[in-house]
Amino acid sequence: MFHAQKMKPQDFYFAVQLANTLDWDMADVDFEYMSMLEPDGCFVLWQGHERVGMATCVNYRKMGWFGNLAIKPEFRRKGAGTYLVKHAVQYLRNKGVEAIGLYAYQHLVGFYGKIGFKPLDDFVVLNGTITETKCIVDAFPKAIMKDIPELTDLDSYCMGWNRKKLLESMLREEGNLCYQHAERGEIQGFVMVKVYGEMAEVGPLVCGRDRRHVAIELIENTLAEIGGLEIYAYVPLKETEILGLFQKAGLKEKFRVTRMFLGPVGAESCVYMPESLERG
Repeated sequence: MFHAQKMKPQDFYFAVQLANTLDWDMADVDFEYMSMLEPDGCFVLWQGHERVGMATCVNYRKMGWFGNLAIKPEFRRKGAGTYLVKHAVQYLRNKGVEAIGLYAYQHLVGFYGKIGFKPLDDFVVLNGTITETKCIVDAFPKAIMKDIPELTDLDSYCMGWNRKKLLESMLREEGNLCYQHAERGEIQGFVMVKVYGEMAEVGPLVCGRDRRHVAIELIENTLAEIGGLEIYAYVPLKETEILGLFQKAGLKEKFRVTRMFLGPVGAESCVYMPESLERG
């Protein structure tokens, strides 16, 4: 019989090894970060005395996000994945979450659909090294910790979530970047970049839907600053101009995912790129 328990530090090695059978290229630090962000939201699935799966999730008050899900091959299609997803959903419901999102690989859309998740839109996962950038004359200012309240207010207004703990943790991490655009003293958009040695992930990006030009300029500025690194970015398929900007810079499509939700989701009033597939 399956049972789920809170992931502990001694489980990190198992989680990393299992995740990397799926070519996720994860390390202990990834699960340390998730455990810091949502201490009780990382789970290991057991059958008897054997670890057979793992999953992570995070709550942003009214919105929750379901992240990594990995099951040992011999336990797939035997209810293990469904059990673990429902366990995470119940955890988030107990936290007061009203809607839960996730990014599903295309072949798993049907699996999550059976649990009740509804597809909303598709995203393109891009990867590559920048080969061409626009020359930037006036770079955007970098955000600092005192800007977190304003960044959070814009993020919450545009998205309907409260990701303060995520934004705060990213800005606090040495080496990460955050560029912001302000008009008349008010932040109209921002983009963050997580930097890991020679690799970087671009996102989140948030700005008002009537400020799409701001998103374009923020990305152009960012690409000019991080040229030479291996880049990952997650772009809505509908944002053709932004998608084209990354592709022109040298990034290639790796695969696509579908954003799905369980529960009521309000209309987003923004141009948006996620922080990651794991945390939305």
